[in-house]
Amino acid sequence: MYLNLNITAEHFRQEFLYKQPKLFKGAAKDVPIDWQYINELYQRANPVDELFRLRKGEIVPVSAYVESFNDIGRTRYRFNKAAVYEHLRKGATIVYNRINNEPLVDAIAKHIAQFVQAQTVVSGYLAFGSDASFKNHWDTRDVFAVQLMGKKHWSLYAPNFEMPLYMQQSKDVNVPEPQHPDMEVVLEAGDILYIPRGWWHSPVPMNCETFHLAIGTFAPTGYQYMEWLMKKVPSIVELRHNLNNWQSDQNRIQVAAQNIAKLLVNRENYETFKQEFLGDHRADTAFNMQIFGNPHNDRLPENGTIKLNSLDNRTITQGYVIANGIKTNLDNDSQTILQWIADQHYVELSQLNEFCQNQNINSEKMNKLIFELAIVGVLEFILP
Repeated sequence: MYLNLNITAEHFRQEFLYKQPKLFKGAAKDVPIDWQYINELYQRANPVDELFRLRKGEIVPVSAYVESFNDIGRTRYRFNKAAVYEHLRKGATIVYNRINNEPLVDAIAKHIAQFVQAQTVVSGYLAFGSDASFKNHWDTRDVFAVQLMGKKHWSLYAPNFEMPLYMQQSKDVNVPEPQHPDMEVVLEAGDILYIPRGWWHSPVPMNCETFHLAIGTFAPTGYQYMEWLMKKVPSIVELRHNLNNWQSDQNRIQVAAQNIAKLLVNRENYETFKQEFLGDHRADTAFNMQIFGNPHNDRLPENGTIKLNSLDNRTITQGYVIANGIKTNLDNDSQTILQWIADQHYVELSQLNEFCQNQNINSEKMNKLIFELAIVGVLEFILP
């Protein structure tokens, strides 16, 4: 486990989530990262993907740092590294959006995802100068800024537009930019800063090396719930009528509004929406072909570690878990096992065996359950 947030998820939810910023001092100090890893991370990026950008206030044209060439009959693209270095020396920031399939970054994102029970998207920001890559703005999702190298100065301003949605970015809404920060902090390597949706912020490099991950979290909103309910709206007869004029239509519209309200406050609809939202989440796990692809093997190595891939572990006590689009119903023993794994976050297989013995849970049943759930990605099995 790389992060030590030093606060329970429940305490964070009550005091900070969606409400106010929170500094986690030194929470990421154990992340094993160095410049070799960062260089390799950017080397593996697709240079012409729209998710990869150089910025210095405005976006630097791709043609300024990428070249195309003929590679034995196939057009390929590569970074013009001399140009990239020159832009960095002049104060540009390299922005790498939607990083995935990078085990270290994925592990950090999964930890945050389970901490706040929300889907995540990860971006990386690398710079050496003192120029801001973005002007003061708000984000339409909550963000955890994980400072991994160097330091960066952040100014934060309380929201003056409550809970903006994805189509309500600060550049598109006629709201005055605040002038006086409510919080200023210098993030040093190992620090994490939580920034709630709608809080204005201005991160600025400090004329030294800086690399941080911005982990955006996406929990379901009431607006998404309303969008989901739209597929049920055609069942309301009054809304299937053609419109004529207000005098003749208002009674039907009032009845329709009452029926829409019934759909909205129906708990079964609410729970079904939440389950479908959880079902859309995917958490990639590393290949372990020698374990799960081997027809002569049906057990996990004793030296491995297990973690749960579920986004919302609160469903375990309700008798099921949803992970990677799979809903798994749980009996009492399975609930006990998965709840303990969820509470511990990471569990060594030897520890799990000891726990099951203390709970009088059959070890063969436990091993079969863990093996099958690891195959389908409900559990992640990690070798040292």
